[in-house]
Amino acid sequence: MEYQPEIAEPLQDIKGARRAASLCAFATVAEITIAYALLIAASHLMTGVSLGERTRNNLNLILNTVAVNLIAMPVCWLLLLRRIPKAAAPETGSRTRLSFSKLLFYFPCAYALMYAGALAGKLIDTLMSGGLADVAHNAITAVDPWVTLLCVVIVSPIAEELFFRKAMIDRLSDYHPFDAILLSALLFALIHGNIAQFLYALPIGILFGIIYYRTQNIGYSILLHIALNAFGGLIPQLLTGPAEGEPAPGLLLADAAFGLFILAMCVTGIVLLIVRRKRFLPIPSDHPRYRKPFFLNAGFIVACVISVALFVLTEIVI
Repeated sequence: MEYQPEIAEPLQDIKGARRAASLCAFATVAEITIAYALLIAASHLMTGVSLGERTRNNLNLILNTVAVNLIAMPVCWLLLLRRIPKAAAPETGSRTRLSFSKLLFYFPCAYALMYAGALAGKLIDTLMSGGLADVAHNAITAVDPWVTLLCVVIVSPIAEELFFRKAMIDRLSDYHPFDAILLSALLFALIHGNIAQFLYALPIGILFGIIYYRTQNIGYSILLHIALNAFGGLIPQLLTGPAEGEPAPGLLLADAAFGLFILAMCVTGIVLLIVRRKRFLPIPSDHPRYRKPFFLNAGFIVACVISVALFVLTEIVI
């Protein structure tokens, strides 16, 4: 057989991939920096203000949501992500349209991935003798349900899907769609700032990225993200009931029913992920893979260093 030399990747494409991936990572770093700066400033302004503990917790979560999702993300999109050329949209015929029943197919898959990540967190927590910080759970249990609904169920999913899925994948998928999905999912997981949320945000981010790329409709992943946050955060909070006194018998029954629902969703999701795996992977592409320029660049390295520092700081402080 005649030897066929390997064709080298075009230099310009490698440079373009590295620059685009680095800008996306730096946008994530800038988002963290802007949000923390705003929250520190808000904390100083609130010093000396007399508020009840519940009111202060509500205000803290609202301020965090505003700082991250309504200020930092739009600013980073305007200053950094818009500098990356947008990828050409796939042909209309190649997009997948989802009916409501097909959209429901993905919900147990996302649920199973979320709980697999949560179980991994529980395992690490056990190995650390209960030392793993559960930031999301602590934040939700400390606020009123209406604040959870507004911040966790509505605002955050919309902002995160627009920023990490639509803005990033639209600008990276021309290099290679799966590399774009993986990088956006990694940055989405890193930005949560703690190990427990990273473990389930990463697989969910990959799933939502695949759904967005195949459908080119960000509304699908937004709806799934909203549903996941509602069933993973708001509904358990409502079923917990008030902290004082014994829970009502009705709440105990509802909590037991919800536990069965979780089990059913996880089992169904695992089965669907295995049996229908071709719906997810592989993602065909005519483009070469750009692993090195995507993940070995200044922006991604800085994002990883800062995120790991936040992970460690979170475990020390909380």
